[in-house]
Parts: sequence; structure tokens; C-alpha cells
Amino acid sequence: MNGDQLDRVIRDVLHEWTPDDPGAPAGVADRIVSRHRRRNLVRAAGTVLGVAGITFGAVLATGAGDGDGAPQPASRVSKESRLLWQTTLPGTSWDACTTGTGAVYCRGVGYDGIGVDARTGKVAWRQKAQEADGDRSPAGSLPGVRDGVLYTYADHKPGASQAGTDLVALDIDGQDVLWKHELADDSRNSSSAVLFDGGVLANSPTFKSVVALDDKSGEPLWTYSWKKADCERTAIGGVPYLMCSPDSDKAPQRSTVVRLDPETGAPETVATVEGQTAFIGTDGDAVLLGGMAGGQKFFGDAGPADLIRVDLGSGKVSQHRVDALPMGPVADGTVLVTGRNGKVTAYSAESGRRLWAGELGLELRKQPGDPTMRELPSAAVVDLDSRVAYYLAPSGQLVGLDLDSGAVRWRGAVDVPKSPVEAGIAPELMLYDQGLVGQVGGELFRIEPKPARTGS
Repeated sequence: MNGDQLDRVIRDVLHEWTPDDPGAPAGVADRIVSRHRRRNLVRAAGTVLGVAGITFGAVLATGAGDGDGAPQPASRVSKESRLLWQTTLPGTSWDACTTGTGAVYCRGVGYDGIGVDARTGKVAWRQKAQEADGDRSPAGSLPGVRDGVLYTYADHKPGASQAGTDLVALDIDGQDVLWKHELADDSRNSSSAVLFDGGVLANSPTFKSVVALDDKSGEPLWTYSWKKADCERTAIGGVPYLMCSPDSDKAPQRSTVVRLDPETGAPETVATVEGQTAFIGTDGDAVLLGGMAGGQKFFGDAGPADLIRVDLGSGKVSQHRVDALPMGPVADGTVLVTGRNGKVTAYSAESGRRLWAGELGLELRKQPGDPTMRELPSAAVVDLDSRVAYYLAPSGQLVGLDLDSGAVRWRGAVDVPKSPVEAGIAPELMLYDQGLVGQVGGELFRIEPKPARTGS
């Protein structure tokens, strides 16, 4: 998706979006579009829209967070934690990080990759970007790490006004670039390159096409193309899948879930669903989609939605009516939706039933001169061992909610430098070992929370 196409997608989704919420000002579509033309603000749009076609952030679920049931209070809230280290990263701005064995890897304006020792927090190595002038497209996420290789993004033509994007395989030990692959667009998100068993599924140099690349050599293994649809990509059980939705009113109004054979790329349609859908995530061996159910024109419009569950083994499709599009991380059968002003609503990924609703209680500052624009918390990361969903605010505040009840079980904070409000910009939080790794601007830290036990 090039810049103009991204503009159209964002405007189409947000145009005339005026839910009964002071956090959704008139003209928000143009505001986000104009912001994304500046470096950090493609990521702002990506936080709201997922930047990759029509995978929408939870902020668009306009009914989320107004649950009719309050979470059961815990007997106590722990404030115990252990800050293992905190590091100020080199450079001026950082987009995305990921974790690997013994290390944290990040990408930013001045660096295509940087390795941080997960034990000490010290920067172990850095791969400088060419012609880093501050206008490079930021990454919504990094593809990941496997077998000693970091998969990251770089400008295809550094310094050019239309630089384009390369997927880059970077050897971690020697910091050598093993191979590069040109992408058709500048979206650098979780759908742009997906690791699967035997390769990497990446955008092709042409639109509406993907190519499977050998993860060691970068050589093409197979390609697959489609028409009249926008397709999200993911890997489930090591197998690549496409979740496709019609790209216009003129296209056939049906959505499909397609399995691609890892060795040959041969497609198999697992299920077909009427109408447009948005990819929510996966729950075990099922794909979760969202569909509009109230006559809305755009996915961002307030109103009822359908939670659509596709069983990948049988192809069985089940639909459940919900009060708003439940976009958010999925953990052990629960969809966690972060709504306006830091409210969270949990939905059952099996039935769409609202399980609980609660408040994060994090400091989310308003933008000076425009109090309707706020900072965003990170997406939830869930520790299934303790069954706690953790969130991080740009202020450095952290909170842990009980996955089953929504009760607050832990609160913590990390001191981070004061910075201007960046509405729509979310920090990043990741699970690592027995704790968390967080990234707020140029600050990277590792902390071990000690949440209160349930019933204690």
C-alpha cells in the first residue's frame, strides 16, 4: 500500500466517524492522514488501523469499555516489582521491538536493527541505516527472530523521496545482511512479513500478491496472487493463511479464509463468509473475524457487529452478535478490547459474550490545544501462567488486570523522561521470561511484576 492508498484507506474508515464520544473529534480522518505523512505518524495511523489493510485497532470499537458489569475487586493490589534494568537507546526515535533468546531487538530512525542484552540491558550491537534523515517509514512491528536471524525493514532506496521498503534478513552474530527482498508498499507491520515453517511469507514487489522466501537465502519458493480483495496474512501452527475481504463495492461481497500449502503455495479455501470482514486474530485453531451488523458504512462506525469464528479443521463458521467490533489481542479464549479513555472490555472468543469491563487507571494525557486527542496505552500482553493482562502507558505507568475477572492485581511504574504528548502513539510491551520488556520512546526496560494472587 503506497502513501496515497493508505490515505484513502484511513479516510474511508474514519470519514464521518462521530460516535457519542468526546474522544472522537470531527475531522479525525484528515487529522490522522496528515499526521501519518510525518515520520512518527504512520505509526499513529498504524496504532489506530493496524496500517495493513483493514485490521483495526481497538480504539475504533466505540462501544468498548462501557461494560454493564464491573470486575470483581481483588482482595489486594500488589505494587511489588523488580526493575532489572533500564536503557536509553541511541538515536532519536524507535518504532518497534521484538524479543529473542537472551536479547531484545529494536528498529528505529537511525538503525535498521539493534541488539540489547536481555540480562544486562546493554546495547550489544547496532546496524546503522543508510541515509537516516528522519523521514523513513516507521515499522508497526518486526517480523521476528529465528535461527540466529533478525527479520527487519529498511528503505529500498535510501534517501529517495519514494524510498520504498525492503524486508531484510540480518545475521545476529556477525550483523551481516544475508538478503533483502523488495516489498510493494511501505506498510511495515505484522502482516507485511510472516514467519512460517520453512520460510517467510512476504508482500511481493507487486500488489495483491505474496511470495514465500527461503529464510536463509531469500530465494523465492512460490508465489500466490489474488484479485478484488484485501488480504491479511498470518501463520497458524506454522502454516500460512490469508484472510481476505472485498476491496470495493464492485468486488464480490464475500470474505474468505485461505490456507496456503507451506511447500507449494497451493491455496485451499477453508471458509467463505458473506460481506466484508476485518481480521481480529486467532484463538487456538480458529480464526476470528469481525463483520458489520447494523448497516454501518464503515468499520469505524458505532453499532452492532458480528464476531465470526472459523474453525480451521472443519471449516465450520459460527456468528455471534456483539455490541461493537471486538478488535484487540486474543488470549486463551478472551478478546481484550481497549476503548476510549483507557477502558477495557473482555469478550468470549467462543460466543462473543461480554465477560467483564474495567478501567486501566493509567495516565493518558490530552494533547494541548486539542483535548479530544489522547495518548494510547500499549496493546495488552497476557501472562497465561499468572493469568494477568499487562498494559503500559506513555507515562511509564503499568497495570496488570486479572484475565478472568478484570480486577486490578498489580500496578507499577518506570521513570521515563517527560515528552510532548503524541496522540495516537502507543508504547510497546512484550513478555520475556518471568517478566516484561517495555519500550517508551527511546527508553527500553525490563521489569518483573509480582501480581497479587487471586483470593489472597
